[in-house]
Amino acid sequence: MLNIKKYLGFEKYSRIEKKYMDRSNAISGIFISIFTILLEVWMIAKVVHNIFFGGKVRTVEWIINHLSSYIVLLISAIIMLIYSICCLRGKRISSALGRIVRYGFSLICLAFGIYIGYLDYAKGNQAFAFNTMMVFVFGFLAWRPYSALIMVTASFLVFLYYCNTVKPIDEGFKINSFTLWLALLMTSINLYVQKMMGIQKDESLEHINAYLKEKTMRDDLTGIPNMHYFRNKTLTALMGPPEELAKLVFLFLDIENFKSYNARYGFAMGNELLKKVAEAIRTVFEFALIARFSDDHFVILTERNGIESRLDDVRKIMCDGEVEVQLGLKVGAYTPPNGDVPPSIACDRARFACNSIKKKYGKYFCEYTEEMDKAFYRRQYVINNVDKAVKEGWIKVFYQPVVYAEDKRLCGVEALARWDDPEYGLIPPSDFVPVLEEYRQIHKLDLCILKNVCNDISKAQRAGDYFVPVSINFSRLDFELVDVLAMVEDCLHEYSVSKSQIHVEITESALNENDVQLVNAIESFRKHGYALWLDDFGSGYSGLNVLKDFQFDMMKIDMQFLRNFSGNDKIRPILKSIVNLAKDISMHTLTEGVETEEAFEYLRSIGCERMQGYLFGKPMPKEELLEKIHSGIYTVYR
Repeated sequence: MLNIKKYLGFEKYSRIEKKYMDRSNAISGIFISIFTILLEVWMIAKVVHNIFFGGKVRTVEWIINHLSSYIVLLISAIIMLIYSICCLRGKRISSALGRIVRYGFSLICLAFGIYIGYLDYAKGNQAFAFNTMMVFVFGFLAWRPYSALIMVTASFLVFLYYCNTVKPIDEGFKINSFTLWLALLMTSINLYVQKMMGIQKDESLEHINAYLKEKTMRDDLTGIPNMHYFRNKTLTALMGPPEELAKLVFLFLDIENFKSYNARYGFAMGNELLKKVAEAIRTVFEFALIARFSDDHFVILTERNGIESRLDDVRKIMCDGEVEVQLGLKVGAYTPPNGDVPPSIACDRARFACNSIKKKYGKYFCEYTEEMDKAFYRRQYVINNVDKAVKEGWIKVFYQPVVYAEDKRLCGVEALARWDDPEYGLIPPSDFVPVLEEYRQIHKLDLCILKNVCNDISKAQRAGDYFVPVSINFSRLDFELVDVLAMVEDCLHEYSVSKSQIHVEITESALNENDVQLVNAIESFRKHGYALWLDDFGSGYSGLNVLKDFQFDMMKIDMQFLRNFSGNDKIRPILKSIVNLAKDISMHTLTEGVETEEAFEYLRSIGCERMQGYLFGKPMPKEELLEKIHSGIYTVYR
């Protein structure tokens, strides 16, 4: 019934339908009005010509009646033309005025047709003017079917009535009039239906486009805006006057302990928490620009006034009813000095401030400072120049000695990355490794280190020097980003290096992620005959589970166990237990961070087989290592 009512014209137009109909009638109106203007100018000119030059005598009454009819129709056509042009150009015209113009022009056309047709009929001629005007009005303009029925029927009844007053209408004229009435009515209804079908297609496309546009602007999970929308809107906000810009601040929100929440309740409940936090942000920061940045991170552009109080409200909503996992909300803030700062950079700076307090208990809010700004630019420099650093050879390999506990003979080295930058000098790993991991570029560094190590071993072998085995630490992300096994195999083949010269180190904390891809990669390394070392044992929370689930050749005991070695009585029995445990499960042991003879003697006494630390040597370039070997400072175990 709804479709029937729509096609009969009894339903109110939607916004799209009204827009389409107005435009369609405006286009038709231009054609009709131009043709009418030309026709009426020609008719007026013809009447004027007949007055002055024609041989046929016309009465004053005839001249006045015809000229006034032509002029009225001409004026109405001009008004219709102006309205149609304005409508097509997108000028804002009230609906009431539009209806007045369209109905006024149509009624004048019909009245003109009836009047001139009546005069022609009275003289015994065909009523062409009437027929022409009827086709103009109902063959080009789209009318609702019920309106068309009323107007067409009324026009014919009036016309036939006046014609009948002159002389009775014969049967043939009635049949012709009925046929024309029916044809015009069907034409008008068909035109309306065709346009409605076109509208439905356009409306369907517009709805699809609106849906797709909404999808590009909204976060699928939380329903709040995404970063694409946020960046566009904040870009506009940053173009405001300086006094308004000074009130604005970018906030970066990070849910503390979200991973623990997911582990405790599962990902479905974790998603519900994200929705809850998003709704809290939407409610509390009602008039601010908000978005989900990624994972459990959100960004806000808001006025500075009262932000800490509002953030407390978000925390309360987030933590309401939660007792088993201690949730928190870390927030970084950045105030742009001017509108030239891109929104992406502003968000990164707020994020940088947030990350600076991530592991600081009791601190939940941090402003971006000038000191952070220097560190931030260093961070951006690392990301922007890692490819160049690899290409230009700024990435260097330093080797830290590993010795046998029995006699301190050199039995291996660990490859450590250093960035020798032409602008910043020697950049420590703590300044570039975490950044490369965060931006998922760490595989470029690790591949570079692998190639440099293989190249150093190959050169030493060609020079007749013995190069001790090298252990290389691979990031967990390497196994996501590249095929690490294939990468190592290709590199060893390229430089003709034996597998026995390379030890593959996997950090214990990387194995806590339950990464199936990493587990499979470790198993593949073992099947291909590589020595696998467990790095930083004891630094994570599930060391015993790692020993249970994986098979490693070497356990590297984390240097944290040797902190305050002399002042903490618990360290010795713990180290002894770890070494004994390793022996029981057929693993060799290596302790990192050995800096004193006291620590060395104790570790040797409990059976630790290898050691590494400043007591035996700091990380050094290959040339220095070889020089110390040649000079006898290091005795090499072969």
